[in-house]
Amino acid sequence: MRRTGPEGRRIAWETVGSGPPLVLLHGSFGDRGTWWPGGHVGALAGEHRLVLIDAIGHGESDAPDDPAAYRIDRQAGDVLAVLDAEGAGRAAFWGASMGGTIGFHLLARHPERLTCLIASGAHARGLGADPADVEREAAFCRDRGAAPFVEAVERRGALPGWMRDAMLAIAPEALAAQTVGLFELPDVTAAVAEAEVPVLLLAGDGDHRLPAIRRTAEAVPKASLLELPGCGHLDAFLRLDLTLPVVRPFLRRYATA
Repeated sequence: MRRTGPEGRRIAWETVGSGPPLVLLHGSFGDRGTWWPGGHVGALAGEHRLVLIDAIGHGESDAPDDPAAYRIDRQAGDVLAVLDAEGAGRAAFWGASMGGTIGFHLLARHPERLTCLIASGAHARGLGADPADVEREAAFCRDRGAAPFVEAVERRGALPGWMRDAMLAIAPEALAAQTVGLFELPDVTAAVAEAEVPVLLLAGDGDHRLPAIRRTAEAVPKASLLELPGCGHLDAFLRLDLTLPVVRPFLRRYATA
């Protein structure tokens, strides 16, 4: 495990495997360790140098209480800092949920650094909310942590124990700060379309984000969308049996471009 980061931020990451670099960035509830039991490392390390990153507030990275630390531009900058430390001028990128959102914003700002982007349960469209609602949700997170979100997922179906543990590991104060820091995201669809970098979107057909994901796919000329039948939001990360047959040839074609 190594740490780097701009502005004194410490971002933890590790590498495994060999080949063209592929960044793996987890979602809001998780850390870099989830890619191991999920099967992604075992499936891809033989063909790629995997760069597994703990986003700010997660895993072994810093977990500040300041919402400004979680702004999307700063999180995109964290990925760049890791790539620079790795000596990787360009890399492929696979982000799950929040990780995919960070990937879209990184692509919009620095298209020269990505060979391709895979986004699971994420889109490039804007996101906003009433500040009062955001503050109420942040207060709820400070009081209850991630437990209510885990319970909501489990009401819809079984959750692997390792995923449950990862979701519960985020500190309540960090979760609250992240909620505020990411509540308003600009729409970067046009910039992603102009980048002409290949994009693969993965989404369950029961994901509440699917309409926005479809609109992203329609607006980006070099984008394709794989809809997973009978699946929800988390399945775009968990159901490697459905995604890997499409992801693997996509990476073989574009990861070294």
